[in-house]
Amino acid sequence: MSLRQNIGEVSLWVALLLVGIIIGASVYQRISLIPEWGGNLPDSVAAYFQGTTNAVAIGRFWENALPPTAIMVVLTLLTNWPERSRRKWLIVGAILFFAMLAWTAIYFVPSGVIPLMARAGAGLSGDEITRRARAWIFWDWFRMAGTAAAYFSLLKALTYRPLHPHTLAAE
Repeated sequence: MSLRQNIGEVSLWVALLLVGIIIGASVYQRISLIPEWGGNLPDSVAAYFQGTTNAVAIGRFWENALPPTAIMVVLTLLTNWPERSRRKWLIVGAILFFAMLAWTAIYFVPSGVIPLMARAGAGLSGDEITRRARAWIFWDWFRMAGTAAAYFSLLKALTYRPLHPHTLAAE
């Protein structure tokens, strides 16, 4: 394999590791954190977030985990681009990953993270807290599924072996 192919192979493995961490954190959040803050709405939101550093801790993880993951997904796409057999799956994985990231920025952060977590529901009625929290929890299942689909697309790309550099040049 060429140096570029080796870098592409390593970047794909690292991207899989990082996206896997994102999925694992999402599952942890679903099993451990969401029942705590969403288990007795609307009171559980204030009880879990108000006067605590819970929102800061959750945000710190995502703010530190998502940027390097996004960079690795892009690097993986770029370094593997000449590998035609992998390209389709890498594009699908990248589109899904960045679609879920955009959805997070456009919907999840402004509708849930800021008003419910960072502000502990302050200024919202109990009905509004309940409505927002239930919507956030419901739609998070689809965000997790989209991220898992991104992971499986990248994993599928890994099943295609890089072509020998001489074969690649002949295409």
